[in-house]
Amino acid sequence: MTLLMVFPLFTTIYLSFFNFNFGVEPRFIGFLNYTRILEDSRFWSALGFTLFYMAVSIPIQIVLGFGLALLLNEITALKRFFISLYLVPYIVTPVVGTLAVSWLFKDRGFITWLLSTVGVNIQWYADATAARGLLIGYGIWGAVPFIMLMLYAGLQAMPSDPIEAAIMDGATWWQRVRFVMMPYLRPIFIFIAMVNIMDAYRLFDSVAVMTQGGPGNATATIMYYTYSVAFQEQLLGRASASIVLAVMVIITLLYPFLRQTYFDIVGKK
Repeated sequence: MTLLMVFPLFTTIYLSFFNFNFGVEPRFIGFLNYTRILEDSRFWSALGFTLFYMAVSIPIQIVLGFGLALLLNEITALKRFFISLYLVPYIVTPVVGTLAVSWLFKDRGFITWLLSTVGVNIQWYADATAARGLLIGYGIWGAVPFIMLMLYAGLQAMPSDPIEAAIMDGATWWQRVRFVMMPYLRPIFIFIAMVNIMDAYRLFDSVAVMTQGGPGNATATIMYYTYSVAFQEQLLGRASASIVLAVMVIITLLYPFLRQTYFDIVGKK
């Protein structure tokens, strides 16, 4: 823990106060890196798209994952087949999956050609809205299997007594889902939300492979922006400041979930 987390974190905080580039002796500059990051419109654009990506993709991921878990919980035949089918996006290596999807949506890709045959012509990587939609769609496709698996496991572990009592009281299927299943699965929903927020916030690989942050700066995330500052502009001190600010934002986003989890644990005790 010290070598892999504590030491790198404090080293990053330390370097954020220095003018530190490759091959140059570090020079202390105080909060200048933070000032320059906060004055950089690219940082705010990247942060804005990152938050937009999270706000759009995570609710859809959870709804689709829960829907598939409910369907899987109801069926009896070919259950193992459907589980294997659902897990395909989760098994595929992220970079391989991103490459395959990017090829499908290139100017001469199969999906682009297929849409053009019915009169729909979209330049996926030249239009900001289309590029963002493509990244969000790929993110949903890759995240839903994990959510489905977690919620399906929760449904399988749920005792049958509350469901049977609700049926005897005349509850409809939706009422059983809304007032029995969802409250029981609440801790799992909170856990899934936390994990997906962290995954969405550190989005990098699909951006680097598909769009490289383009068109313009429309699809650059906070992690891709930091990568660009560190390895393209070779401003390691400024990139360290960007990471520190990014950590502060993610802690702020996760605080309500961590607080609720803490109170749930204390309440049960």
